[in-house]
Amino acid sequence: MCRGAVISLASTQPTNQRNQTSPIYRHNSNGTMAAALYPPRPEADTLKAEEESAARELTWLTSSLQETIDNVRSCLRECSNLLAPSTGSTLVLSSPRSESLKGYATRVANKIVKSDMQVKMYGLPNTKGFACHKLSLDPRGKGIVLEQLTDVVNHVAESLDIVDGGMGIAGKLSGAMGSVRAARDALRGTQMHRLFPYHVVDPRIFDPPLHPHLAFDLYISEAALIVELRTLDPLTPPEHRGPTFALPSLESSFGFRERFAAAVGLRNGGNGVGTASQDQICCYKGGDVRVRERVRIESQDPSLMAVWAKLGGLEHALGLAIKSLDIAKSAAGVR
Repeated sequence: MCRGAVISLASTQPTNQRNQTSPIYRHNSNGTMAAALYPPRPEADTLKAEEESAARELTWLTSSLQETIDNVRSCLRECSNLLAPSTGSTLVLSSPRSESLKGYATRVANKIVKSDMQVKMYGLPNTKGFACHKLSLDPRGKGIVLEQLTDVVNHVAESLDIVDGGMGIAGKLSGAMGSVRAARDALRGTQMHRLFPYHVVDPRIFDPPLHPHLAFDLYISEAALIVELRTLDPLTPPEHRGPTFALPSLESSFGFRERFAAAVGLRNGGNGVGTASQDQICCYKGGDVRVRERVRIESQDPSLMAVWAKLGGLEHALGLAIKSLDIAKSAAGVR
């Protein structure tokens, strides 16, 4: 068939239906096929038919998105149950390929209610009766509040209030999207003002109290519990007025051992344990300190990982629903 030929379906229809508008297919000069109506309709009628079709499409989509809202509500309730005070996780804290940190932490809702760690880092004295430095939460205390999880719980509750509210579909979708994103961001990482050297943990939450030359951080990163320990060397003003020495002092009882371990690669940051940069000086507790050694442990929390995955799925589904609704509203001329 040559280009430009027209294939009409009208001749194949019964005689009593030939007075109705039928589709025809035309080969364009570029080899593509285009659809048209036969017999031709006035442009005003065509535009009116398009508007009516777009309006019906918008009505159908708005009705079908109610099922999406119901699914969002159900998923948010599952997240709320995973974050409820009745659930908890006991997580292993262990530095790989070293004895720098061994222990566990028990999380219930947004608190670490119990923790016991054995620490072996330069400069820390052994606890009486142990061949390591003990770091345990005081059982009589209130534990450690994870502010990130408090934010997640609040954002999930806010999302539930939005989808259960009386606003329209578009308002529910956009409102829930904002809260879900905020909850996921809270699980992704914490803010700098909550970490060393800007934040100081109350040493009295531990029994015995936290050593004055040890900095402790506990936070959530991508649904995992992160513990960071740093040993610190306090500095007096004359000690760092000039250039900072790259290597520890020979007078240090651990100077040779530190340098030898670094030279043969026994202690490095690849496994979360290592000697910190010797020129890292910062202000902590009102005085200048040098970070001597840093240990970072990551422990995956199954409940938080489930919440992280569900929030990610919700964010994707809400994004598709909002995009579809915007396209339908634009076609229907609705703002």
